[in-house]
Amino acid sequence: MYLKSLELINFRNYVRQTIEPCPHFNILIGQNAQGKTNLLESIYLACTGKSFRTSREREAINWYSDFSAIHCLLETETRELKIKLLLNPGQKKFLVNENIVHGYPLGWPGVVLFTPDDLLLIKGSPQERRRFLDYELGLFQPHYNHYLSRYNRVVSQRNNLLREIREKRIKNHTLQAWNEQLGRYGAKVLLFRLELLKKFSPHLRQLHLKLTTGRENLEIRYHSSFKVANMYSEEEIFNQYLEALIAVQEEEIARAQTLIGPHRDDLSFFLNGADAKTYGSQGQQRTVILTLKIAQILQWKIDVDEYPILLLDDVLLELDQVRRQALLNYVTGNVQVFLTSTSRENLKLDAGVNGNLYNVVNGKIVKV
Repeated sequence: MYLKSLELINFRNYVRQTIEPCPHFNILIGQNAQGKTNLLESIYLACTGKSFRTSREREAINWYSDFSAIHCLLETETRELKIKLLLNPGQKKFLVNENIVHGYPLGWPGVVLFTPDDLLLIKGSPQERRRFLDYELGLFQPHYNHYLSRYNRVVSQRNNLLREIREKRIKNHTLQAWNEQLGRYGAKVLLFRLELLKKFSPHLRQLHLKLTTGRENLEIRYHSSFKVANMYSEEEIFNQYLEALIAVQEEEIARAQTLIGPHRDDLSFFLNGADAKTYGSQGQQRTVILTLKIAQILQWKIDVDEYPILLLDDVLLELDQVRRQALLNYVTGNVQVFLTSTSRENLKLDAGVNGNLYNVVNGKIVKV
């Protein structure tokens, strides 16, 4: 899959911009706040239907306009996708080959994003690791996003109910029906996550061994906020979740929060049996994250027989030469890459890496 053409209309600081990218490398050079990341955001938004920068996509509409549009053409050897994304305040319309669509099913144009923020994945908050699991790995599990959205909605509504119970406006027994919903959706989400990790772990372990020349064995461990020992089915997870909810009910009412469930779970990464967050060096942690990103790229190829588009937002400078070269080795010749930098000299790309070079200044892109 590669992006053949892209047109932006009133998107962020672009009034009207059209580019025809190279199928291989596209290098965007410019100072901060000129529009480099805005361009990557538009590609990500066109491919996934959502922004990686904001949950309120109306923010992407140009300050002096009341609408925004992204038009792009994506191609492979076997198919063509014409995507139109129209943004109005409070409304988003997404068309693929002139048909209105919703969601992001596997088989759409794949995109993998790598930013400096990803380098904090191991050391950062559990929320960052859940986001990676839900919105990056979750793409490879059909229906995952549907049940995750349902689960998150129930959590929000149940929290409102807990607040009303705490304030003595309704009785405790009203929680039972909401516990059932929470348990059903939560069990599905948890089982999906465990299946995702079971699917990815062998590939991640093998890839990481290769990147570290056999020195480090990578293991990902899932930490549930309630006991899920010896579960073999969705029904068993459901029953254990309900038991755990009963045990923490009084505390949840006192705090007016749902305290256990997939929205409170976490991941950890172990290298040769040691927690990478506590004992891993910065170089080791970055190799783990590089492994995760390369694995996503390879998984797209395995699952839909197409490589995704790779977006690198000021990240190559954050990687040393060895890790930078490892990434380039996996993508050169196969993957269309868009990468940004404040300076051409900062990139230090090896010979043989060819593509288009663009200067980005104040919302205008000029091919060099």
